[in-house]
This record gives sequence, structure tokens and C-alpha cells, in this order.
Amino acid sequence: MERQVPGHRRNASSKSSRPRASTKGPLEIPDDLISSENPNSPKRSPAMSLAESSGPSHVSRGSSDPYDSIFQIDSILATRGLTPLENNLSYLLRPDLYHPLTQLDIPLMFRSAFHVPPSNETLLSSLSTLNVLLAEGHFLIAAHLCGTLLTSAVVSPTDNNAIFTLLYTRLACLELTGHAALAAQESKALEDLSSTFYYNADVEPMGAEANQTQVHHIVPWPLRVLAIRLQSIGFGDARRGIAGLYELGLEARREIMWPGIDKAEREIWKARLADLGIRSANALVEMGDLDAARRSLRSLTGTSQASDIDKVRIVLLHLRIGDVGAAKELLSEFSVLRGGILKPLLDMAEGRYDDAVASWRSLLEKDYSKENEAMISQNLAVCLLYTGQLNESRALLESLVSANYSFQSLTFNLSTIYELCSDKSKALKTRLAEEVSKQSHFGETNLDRPNADFKL
Repeated sequence: MERQVPGHRRNASSKSSRPRASTKGPLEIPDDLISSENPNSPKRSPAMSLAESSGPSHVSRGSSDPYDSIFQIDSILATRGLTPLENNLSYLLRPDLYHPLTQLDIPLMFRSAFHVPPSNETLLSSLSTLNVLLAEGHFLIAAHLCGTLLTSAVVSPTDNNAIFTLLYTRLACLELTGHAALAAQESKALEDLSSTFYYNADVEPMGAEANQTQVHHIVPWPLRVLAIRLQSIGFGDARRGIAGLYELGLEARREIMWPGIDKAEREIWKARLADLGIRSANALVEMGDLDAARRSLRSLTGTSQASDIDKVRIVLLHLRIGDVGAAKELLSEFSVLRGGILKPLLDMAEGRYDDAVASWRSLLEKDYSKENEAMISQNLAVCLLYTGQLNESRALLESLVSANYSFQSLTFNLSTIYELCSDKSKALKTRLAEEVSKQSHFGETNLDRPNADFKL
């Protein structure tokens, strides 16, 4: 039954104009403002400062909030010392919003029973169980538990932290388990995330006698980014996703330019803005507008100061749209990436598989590549397949499975090789699935594996 809250009324389409920073492009990092720190600018109180070691999405902090000890999905919201939010979110707790999940497309050896919390189980206990499921890699079971909790009486309609955490976990787990279409439909329940309903005022200390009010969004950043992509799929409007990313970019720039912002927090907003630029280019690729994606990538500023992972993402996007020349230019510009995986990937993109085989073998011999050994070995096996060395490719992939590796692309590629080299491929693929099901995992791989991972 839908929860009825007296006096609660929500108009998702109502929007009020908010002041925006003057800029040539919302995804352009304002380096002039970042590089010039004003020593006289007022600072946030130490209680609101971010830990220096905090990343873009997770931090550790002491708190009396029981959910904070389990989930931290937005480091900035978690450390600003804001009053706990109590917006009425009963519209996100309706049972008809969440689709029933099934394990029919999962091989028998991977199936696990859905967890149904006892009627007397507390929310904290259920969240602890959810945390265990995520740590073990049972993402589909975790998604089911999130939906169960969101539609149960144990979650209060005003417990914003729990609701947003459970919703984000539900949508992310659905996407990780190949149920992006379901996640896209369920994300529509958030409706217009730029609505004034989702904004609260935060009073910042700006001196001994004056306060300045800053408007902040109540939804955790990772959920907003994920919802923008999923809603563009759910509503069948790719341009909606592009517009949403630009809206987030405007907000990130506004936060960067906020007077007296903590230095660590500013770095987080810079990283978020850089990430949005790459995501917007990727969204254009998914739309099929490769020319616009190419222009978007070339217009990104500050790529020389970007993190190594962002540099790799940019080069891979150039390869994805077929702009090998631009990828080579960036590879020559980013000296730190020259000895990595991008060189053999460029060889593969140009069809030079023999050269790629030599490059992948060279990387395997280097000590710093040990942590990426499985990924490098798999790419080597693919190149061996394209050069006609089928038996060596099969042996290499089987050795990875024996070494306790079983990520999705590995099992899919090995299943493909079984189809190419044997008339009894179904038995081989079933045996592969049984072997993988017996492996030990630590949450880095989805354990609720669908049949498609093994081409069954």
C-alpha cells in the first residue's frame, strides 16, 4: 500500500532559476580560480574539513549515524557537518516502483537464495547483511534486499540517508548484474533531480559578524551521476543525459568558485568536473554522434594535469570513436603512459596483432605489471587468437581460470574459444561454469553470474 503523508505535496516539475557562473563551457575547469588561492578567504571550520586522504566517493569519519559506518557514497555530504536531512521521500518507497527479480538466467551452480529479513530485524542489522552481500559479490541478492528494505516499514520516509543509500546500491547492483533496463525504469522515480525540492540551504560561517548561505543538493553525488545516465535510457532521450551532465558541471564549477572552500574539497570538485567532461564525451559516443564526441574530447582542458586513470579513459575514448591519430598524439604527450597498456591497444586498433603480441609479452615480463597480469594475459590471448594460435590462446585463458581469475570478459572469451575448437563446447562451457562457481571471491567479481557470461 502506498504511504500517505498528510500535508505532503511535491511538484517535481517546478524549477526556479539559480544563479550560474559566467563561463565559456560548463565542463571547463576554471584553472585561474583554482591556481590562485586567496590567503584571506574565510575557511570552513575544522569540523567541516575533509580528510586529506579522502577520495571522490568514500571517506572515513566518526559519526553517531549508524548508516555512516556501513556506507559512505558522498564524501562531501558526509563531512560538511550538516543537520540530518528529513525531507519526505515517501514517493520512493512505493512497492510498485521496484521490479521483482529472478534468477532464471543464472546457472544453477551460481544461484543463492534471496535474503528476506525477519519481521523483527532492525534496519541496522539489515544494512550489515547488505554490506556482507556486497563484500562477497552477491550483487543481485543485494539489489533484491535493497528493494525489500525500501518497501518495508523499517525505513522511515524521512530517513534520507538510508533511502538514498539503498536506492543507489539497488540501481548500481542492477546495472552490474546486467539489468540496466530495470534500473533505468526504477531511476525514473527520482523524476527531475534539478527540481528545487532537492535543494537545501546551508549557512556557512563567513566571518565574525556575517554568514553566507550556500544552496546544496541533498542527493549524494554518485547517485545523481548514475541516475542521469539511467534516466536518459529509461525515458529514451539520450540528449537528456547530456543536458544533465552539463547541469552537474555548472554546479561543480559553482562549488569550486565558492569563497573559502576547503582545499581538499576543492580538489574533489575538480576531479568531479574532469570526470563529467569524459562522461559527456562517452554519452555522445553512445548517441552515435562521433563527430561531436571527437570535438568534445579535443575541447577538454587541463588534460595534462589529469589523473593517470582519466588520461587512460580519454585515450580509450579516442580509440572507441576510431580516432587513432588523436590517441597517438595523447600517448606521446603523456609520457607516464607510454610504457603501459595503451601501446599494444593501439597496435590492436590498427590491426597489427603480431606487434601487439610482442608488446603484451613485454609487459608481462615487467614487475610493475604483476597487478594487471590477468588483464594483460587475456588481451595477449585475444591477439594470439587473431594470429591463428588457437591452442596457445586457449591454454593461456585456462591457466588464468586455474589461477582463480574469472571476470566476465575472461569467461566469455574462453567460451568463444571452446565454440571454435570443439564440437562439445556446451559440456566445456558447463564445466567452466562449475569450476568458476567453486572459486573463492572477495567482492571484486559478481557472483550472480548470468548464462551470457558463459554463452550457455
